[in-house]
Amino acid sequence: MNLRELIQLLRLHWLLLLTIPVVTAVSVFLFARSQDKKYTSDTVLYTGISTGYKIDGDNNSAGGGWNETNTAFDNLNALINSRDTKVEVALRLLAFHLTSGEVDPNSWKYELGDANDSSKDKSLREKLSGYFKFNFSSADDSTRKVILPASLKTKLKGATLEETTQKVMAYYNSSNKNALYRLVNSEHPVYSEDALSTVASSRIKDSDLLRIEYATVDPVVCRKTLEILTNVFIRKHKELYAGQNETVIGYFDEATQKSYDRLQAAEQKLLEFQKVNNIVDYDKQIVASTEDKQAALERYDDLEMRYAGAASALRSLESRLNTRGASNLKSQEIIRLRSRLSDLTSQITELEMLADSKSRAENAGRLARMKQEANKVSEDIKETIDSYYASSNSVEGANSSNSLLDEYAKNMILVEELKGQLNIMRNQKNTYLGQYNKLVPLGAEIRKIKREIEIAEQEYLSQVEGAKQSRLSEQNAELASLLKVVDPPYLPIKPERSKLLFLILGGFLGAFFVTAGGLVATDMLNTALKKPALASRITHYPVIGIMPKTDGLKEQQLLDVKRAEEQLSRQLLLKSREKKEEGPFVVGVLSSLSGEGKSAVCSSLANSLHAMGVQSHILFPDTHERLIEEKNRNVSFYSPLVGVSDDISVNELINRRINSKTVVIIEFPAVLENAYPVSLLQQLDLALVTADANRTWEMADRNIYKNMQKVMTAPIEVVLSSVLPEYVSEFIGTRVKASGKKRELLNLPPHPEQALLNP
Repeated sequence: MNLRELIQLLRLHWLLLLTIPVVTAVSVFLFARSQDKKYTSDTVLYTGISTGYKIDGDNNSAGGGWNETNTAFDNLNALINSRDTKVEVALRLLAFHLTSGEVDPNSWKYELGDANDSSKDKSLREKLSGYFKFNFSSADDSTRKVILPASLKTKLKGATLEETTQKVMAYYNSSNKNALYRLVNSEHPVYSEDALSTVASSRIKDSDLLRIEYATVDPVVCRKTLEILTNVFIRKHKELYAGQNETVIGYFDEATQKSYDRLQAAEQKLLEFQKVNNIVDYDKQIVASTEDKQAALERYDDLEMRYAGAASALRSLESRLNTRGASNLKSQEIIRLRSRLSDLTSQITELEMLADSKSRAENAGRLARMKQEANKVSEDIKETIDSYYASSNSVEGANSSNSLLDEYAKNMILVEELKGQLNIMRNQKNTYLGQYNKLVPLGAEIRKIKREIEIAEQEYLSQVEGAKQSRLSEQNAELASLLKVVDPPYLPIKPERSKLLFLILGGFLGAFFVTAGGLVATDMLNTALKKPALASRITHYPVIGIMPKTDGLKEQQLLDVKRAEEQLSRQLLLKSREKKEEGPFVVGVLSSLSGEGKSAVCSSLANSLHAMGVQSHILFPDTHERLIEEKNRNVSFYSPLVGVSDDISVNELINRRINSKTVVIIEFPAVLENAYPVSLLQQLDLALVTADANRTWEMADRNIYKNMQKVMTAPIEVVLSSVLPEYVSEFIGTRVKASGKKRELLNLPPHPEQALLNP
């Protein structure tokens, strides 16, 4: 739809576009003229969300970013406009009025409905009264309605404001059918949740200030309501923050105590394990045990090698002495002395080892005595060997073997000393190995317990840090939740300007645009043919002419109708000139349904052709014979059934020969309702399909004419009937108005005189 079509559509329905907006504007005026005067007040609070001081010192990032700041202000707005806040404010305002007596709650023209009243029989005036706000009236106004009976007021009123508030809230929460509950959930102009819907909160530009506005019917009530709302809002905001922090702090306190208990249990487990296994410092003990074991092994190996060498040397000396006749080297006395020397050597070695770890003063005397005894036993061994060897050999042989005997005695003493030391070192080695083998498996268990202690300690420190941060957050929240009133509510003096004019204008324009939109939507959804361009696009056939609607037309519109008929006849004459064969030009006028203007088209064509001096002849179905009064020789009637199956010519139907210059117009019956002469379709030179502009083009129409085109050779063109006058000029063109001035005759220049040839 283009702009021209839109303007044409709006001009067509101008009365509707004017009536509905005017009625809407009048209705708005009638319903809104009794509006209460509104008094507006506001208050400003400082929130400190973006620039507030933080106790942890991170004041440069106090706001936490643009999104977080907006979220914080959205939370404040949501808290202000929450239902719980509005209900509490309404109840506290009622309690204040009951206590102070400044305002009677029954001073407004409002009546609560009965909770048990289920009747629907109310007068129209009572039903309409629900659409109006109620004006504040004086105490002597006879139209006042009692919303709180005197008995209920006495019951709710307390000695102090706080006591009255507690009674009011308790009574409100006691039931959902009592008077207070119905009052808060009604449309009362002061004490209802609906009355507090005018509360509006907004951030002042990019600052930390929050403005709260409220409008109501009384200036004093307006200011008091804002004061109560501010107090309730600040308290709820603080409780919200405190509740959040208490939950977090409680969690961290509990978690910290559990972590501490686990840490204590792990440390106690380690202590008991060390007591059972005699461990003071496992790392140092395992290092010392490893070193002692390694030193003992090395010393034992050294002693074992020295013992093996000394024993081998001793056996060699014994063999040499035996070859020289020393047969008493293994006597009982020598064996006894050797055993005694071995025992003493073991004891001395043991004492020397103990002397490394203890003070020498304790065992110094004993060690000296034992060394003296060992020296004495060594001397006894030498003397015994010498005596045994001297008794069994001569003096010369004994003298020659003294050096060998001395060497034997030394080796024997050395072997016995090494043997004693080796025994002691063997025991010491076994002791160190036992200690080492006992400590090694305990390392995995100790590391496991220490890991448990480390994890418990880290968890405990983490919970302690979380508790610390949560307490800092609690302090920050307490500072942030302390909203401050920067600009307290004021008492408004003048009411707001009336918005009645804007409401009327808005109602008028809204109704106009809604109506216009409805008309456009209806027109776009309408699939009727309506106008020639649309009909050609829908039917896929060209539109040769139109037959305008003639009911209730003006003089100019009647002239357009005449021009449309003449244009149709001229188009028909142009089509007739396209025929190259001799014979009359046969035109068939068809329609899908009856009543679409076939007869009118035929009559119009005949009259127009006659006016142009063109001879024409009309063939009507015989069903029209009684409907047509004026009959002449150019009008004939035929039976459609004759041409259904028989091949019959036009001349046979007319019963006389027709001039080849004659235009024959044949009206066919409605092709979707009656039988029609199929044989005549092949004789047509042009098929005109009349279609009502107010109908839709259905699938049946497309199929019937598509099948006809298979039978006949004549083209099909559409004549759109019942076209609205608005669409006529679009098809036939707009006639330019003649100028009021008289047309001036053209003055040709005088013709020059021609010279005579023969003077």
